[in-house]
Amino acid sequence: MDRRGIERYAQNPGPVVAILLTVLSLLFGAVITLNRLLFSVGIRRSRSVGPPVVSVGNIAVGGGGKTPIVMWIADILKDRGIKVAILSRGYGRKESGTRILGGRTGQNDPDPEQYGDEPCLIFKRTGLPVYISANRYDAAAAAENDREVDIFIMDDGFQHYPLKRDLDIVTIDNRRRFGNGKLLPAGILREPVSRLDDASIIVVTKADDVDEEFSRLISEKTGVPVGWADYRISGLRGGKSDEVLPVDHIADERAYIFSGIADPESFESLAGRLPCEIAGSFRFRDHHSFTAADVASLNSMADSADATMLLMTEKDLVRWPGEVKGLPCYALLIEPVFLRGEDAILESVFSLLEHRNV
Repeated sequence: MDRRGIERYAQNPGPVVAILLTVLSLLFGAVITLNRLLFSVGIRRSRSVGPPVVSVGNIAVGGGGKTPIVMWIADILKDRGIKVAILSRGYGRKESGTRILGGRTGQNDPDPEQYGDEPCLIFKRTGLPVYISANRYDAAAAAENDREVDIFIMDDGFQHYPLKRDLDIVTIDNRRRFGNGKLLPAGILREPVSRLDDASIIVVTKADDVDEEFSRLISEKTGVPVGWADYRISGLRGGKSDEVLPVDHIADERAYIFSGIADPESFESLAGRLPCEIAGSFRFRDHHSFTAADVASLNSMADSADATMLLMTEKDLVRWPGEVKGLPCYALLIEPVFLRGEDAILESVFSLLEHRNV
């Protein structure tokens, strides 16, 4: 079940379902507490690697804006000549084991069936190698065997204890924050809010402005810097083309928008800022694998709405089935824009590199 399904069940459960969800939530809490305890007392091992590790994660399910922050940090480091390697679990992939996307020994064909959506998205956007494994220590070891690495950036790593981190950046979706405050499946939390005490930096994402009271509460509770960020449109990508187009390329068009992500509302809100008219929309489940039948159905719905084009997210683009007949199709490219805290993040990251004389 994805985040939208969890929220639907948690909002208005009947009495029997509410009791069941509460029991399951308590059991889930016991499991994650036991897991952390096993690592803290040394029964299970957390291992270090040579280069520093920066993790970008969250404590809630889906749609927290982690991956855009990962790509933002990675691009800045790459532009300065720093050798960056990305670590990912590769959620949703059908292949198991350790996989390498890019690099010296990996493949350069970003197939989400083999690598997962986020690794393919990161590789396509940044051109940086992505090392994929359920155990990120194994992924990091594969990276060090593959090429020289100055720093690792781990996507969605806050709950991953086998690999020690040097910096934990934790994102909070400003529109949902902590939901009803309950753990899965009674709420949207993967871990209790108290886990924020272990963060190095917190970034509240999808924020139109800074909520000073919430920022103060989080800062006083955790004692760490609290950044605020929104996302802006940086361009469009046409179908499977690598060419990036300006947003005015679709000025005066009628767009039928669709997505298969955890937070479709955020995408739909951003699409509303484009210089085109939104003719209609459709939502698939998170990590939906698009088929030729889906393409035909979307074109039919778009035709019925008198749309002149289709628009999806960049994450959906990695699962789009190549060149297909129908209306022109574009993907929306986004990047974070910071309202507060950008310097704190970059200073912390570069401090790790200075200690290694990079």
